[in-house]
Amino acid sequence: MEYVNKQWFITLLICGCTLISYAQNFEDAFNAFARQNEQSFSRFTDSINRAFAEAMVTDIQAFKGERPKVRDPEPKPASIPGDKEQVPAYQVHPGFKPTHPEQTARLESDQPSIPDVQLPEPVHPSSPEPPAEQLNYTEFDLFGDNIRYVIMPFPERMKGIAPEDVSAFWIQLSECDYEPLLQLCRAARMERDFNDWAIYQLVLEMARQAYPRQYNEQVVLAVFLLNQFGIEAKVGFGYAHLFCLLAVEQQLYGLSFADIAKNRYYLLEAVPGDIDSEGSFSFRTYGTPFPKPTKALDMNVRVPLKSSYFPDIIDSAINISTNMIELFRTYPQVDISVYANAQPSDVFCRSVERVFKPYLQSLSTVEAVDFLLAYVQYGFEYAADNEQFGYEKPFFCEENFYYPQNDCEDRSVLFAFLVHHLLHLDVVLVDYPGHLAAAVHFDEDVIGSSLMYNGKRYVICDPSYIGAPIGLEMPDFGQGDRTVVPVGY
Repeated sequence: MEYVNKQWFITLLICGCTLISYAQNFEDAFNAFARQNEQSFSRFTDSINRAFAEAMVTDIQAFKGERPKVRDPEPKPASIPGDKEQVPAYQVHPGFKPTHPEQTARLESDQPSIPDVQLPEPVHPSSPEPPAEQLNYTEFDLFGDNIRYVIMPFPERMKGIAPEDVSAFWIQLSECDYEPLLQLCRAARMERDFNDWAIYQLVLEMARQAYPRQYNEQVVLAVFLLNQFGIEAKVGFGYAHLFCLLAVEQQLYGLSFADIAKNRYYLLEAVPGDIDSEGSFSFRTYGTPFPKPTKALDMNVRVPLKSSYFPDIIDSAINISTNMIELFRTYPQVDISVYANAQPSDVFCRSVERVFKPYLQSLSTVEAVDFLLAYVQYGFEYAADNEQFGYEKPFFCEENFYYPQNDCEDRSVLFAFLVHHLLHLDVVLVDYPGHLAAAVHFDEDVIGSSLMYNGKRYVICDPSYIGAPIGLEMPDFGQGDRTVVPVGY
């Protein structure tokens, strides 16, 4: 019996060793296969970039850019009508009133911090690893967070700005180890919830770090990285400079643009000499699209940024994310639906619930909407964007608690968010020439001006018509002037 057991044990041992050997051989074979495929993919990518670089020269075309569009040519009122002296019976609570950003203070957050994205030093199998003191690390601030990465050994400069020069430079870039920069973009997308516009800003900053004071090289590197990452962009050839032409999914305002193939490309950084007195511009670029799959940039903020820093607190009541404020500061003017449907930060939403819900819990639905309407009407100082900024700047929801004044667009976006988030009611924006208001769908009959949208009745609520109750429309605006902007978070 003992002999049998020994034989059985020896058999199992032999089988086990065989399986271990097989597993090791399989792992070695798989790793070799992976390395081979990685090399094949790299060669494939290099061939794509080379063929594309050649098309920059052979497919160069002349284009005429269009003048910037204006979202609403009607001027906003310098002041708003209504009873500014008569405060409603349920006075707006002092803790609701926004203050100037200089009065902000730090607040500890219960959210876990997100560590800075740090990339390892790129490894080149064909060359020895350089000593640590030779590594060229850099660190820059983006949306309030520090980002640290290694500057890649890119080519020093282009010979000129002719298509042939850009083509040669593009091939040189494709032969460099640019993958760590794409890894940084992917990490920012996954770990910090960067949207497309935030990725674009990250790529621009990486290009500035790689080529300080070399604007044309910055442009080509930025377009190169955007294409590799999957965002459609082109190098534009201007009178004396290169520029980035970025394909954008939404309509942008105040920026020159050109329709090329199926995309609309915007000139986001104007260069003197490229734009004439009427706002249009002539340029050259290649018609050939980048061979790898790319898409137009999406301006929507579907998920708020995550941050490794604490949020700011305003008036010990409403908390705002400075990361989001910094992101919004870089935005060009977009369709109002982008502002209305942007997802605010979690810390902002939680603070809104903490501040407002005690005042709403004993009110009926109509009374609660009336309370929020009065709060937005009386709680902010009115100023048109040109007066406050010198240009048109609609606010995202959180910005109302950062800047000292706001206008009808900003108030309507905020009111729509408060009604939807706190009361869970359907709400839309009502766009008039030179004005923006809101409208709420009630489950009961409410008297007042209204409109029909998707088979539901929405009652007008105007956050800029001081003292106006639910259902009262601002004078001089009629039903024929309305355009409905849907809202849904």
